[in-house]
Amino acid sequence: MYRFAVGFACTLLLSATLSSVQAQGGDAALTEARRADRVARGKDGKPATMPAVEHIRRAGIYLANRDFGAAREHWQTLIDDYPNDSNVPAALFGMARSYFQERRYEEAFQTYEKVARQFPQTKEGREGLNFAGSSLLRMSRSLEAADRYREYIDKYPNGERIDTAHLNVIDCYREAGQTPDAVDWVNRTRQRFAGTPTDANALFALLRLEIANSDWETVVRTADELLSKSFSKGVSTGPDEVEYLKAYSLERGGRQQEAIRTYLAISASLDSYYV
Repeated sequence: MYRFAVGFACTLLLSATLSSVQAQGGDAALTEARRADRVARGKDGKPATMPAVEHIRRAGIYLANRDFGAAREHWQTLIDDYPNDSNVPAALFGMARSYFQERRYEEAFQTYEKVARQFPQTKEGREGLNFAGSSLLRMSRSLEAADRYREYIDKYPNGERIDTAHLNVIDCYREAGQTPDAVDWVNRTRQRFAGTPTDANALFALLRLEIANSDWETVVRTADELLSKSFSKGVSTGPDEVEYLKAYSLERGGRQQEAIRTYLAISASLDSYYV
């Protein structure tokens, strides 16, 4: 499940520079950018030479309006004309992000890899390594994705996505059918993030893994442990869902009366899906 959160973490900002220009991405800004590009193109059809920051600004406008091809054109021109500019990592990351949003996952992966390898000391490099894993997951290359997340964990022990990287390793091994490795990473994650929402999320990942393996008695124990925790902000489940999964497991395990009592104990709030 974390790969979707991550995947749609493509709402993340490319950089402080890009985040400021994206706020300008309305219809007027798009119209003006397109007009300026038409006027300024050279005979070869390529964008005219302009300051690097202007390429970044226009790419940000196009990206905000989902004109990915035009955005990539400006990022690529910046990379070609200003290979040593400080905006190059953001340009590469922007290109990768645009491919990902178009579901062109192989091209996204290759470009995320490029920024991760060429600029490992930048935020874009860290993010590139993380999202290279996301791209691989989208292509069902789970073990390769696990390698990228593990590399992120080793390289950036205090990185911005260190918690979700751990959770994604669990999901990668689960999807690859590598149950012992998934359980091992549940334990590592819980030890590293004990008492935090990440601890609870790792335990929930274990619960789902046990359900997939029809290990009904173990599911009940894990559910009870999870129910003893605080469902604070950042925890990807809630007590109603856990109670429901516990009741379902009791039922599947032949403990019908306990299952009925557990089903009936689920909160009867109007917004609960499990009532």
